[in-house]
Amino acid sequence: MTLLVTGAAGFIGANLVKALNARGETDIVAVDNLARADKVANLADLEIADYLDKAEFIGRVRADGLGAGIRAVLHQGACSDTMETDGRYMMENNYRYSLELLEACQRRAIPFIYASSASVYGAGRVFRESREHEGPLNVYGYSKFLFDQVVRRRLAGRTAQVAGFRYFNVYGPREAHKGRMASVA
Repeated sequence: MTLLVTGAAGFIGANLVKALNARGETDIVAVDNLARADKVANLADLEIADYLDKAEFIGRVRADGLGAGIRAVLHQGACSDTMETDGRYMMENNYRYSLELLEACQRRAIPFIYASSASVYGAGRVFRESREHEGPLNVYGYSKFLFDQVVRRRLAGRTAQVAGFRYFNVYGPREAHKGRMASVA
């Protein structure tokens, strides 16, 4: 059965696919937006079964939902640029896209593992997943925060596993395409 990885050509997604390959997993559908073609370098040494452009993929999800045979969706796809000022783009790309995938997974009882962000905590000093410790400082953080809130409200009625990972600062191989947003070790 297929694993579907969104953001597969990005830093975290490509490293996730590499780790899956190391475990013998190759039945992987990689989803990403390669409008910036330099990200293809992150896929070149990976074993995948298929590649779908993000726009084509979300079009399929909107039209038919997720196809049969998907074991899990590992949703790493997002705009992680904390300096992005286009709020409409950020909310469509990070919030709405995630919401549509969550709903599609729940309709088919497919586990949904997604990337959240420590940016939901804002300038707080307590890193606990509870509303009083969350206060995003930019639209990126807000897009992740809002999706986490939806997941919290829906957890009791879920049909399959849902898990979000609030990544703090991550860095390493496969992030050269991020330019000014590449992390400092």
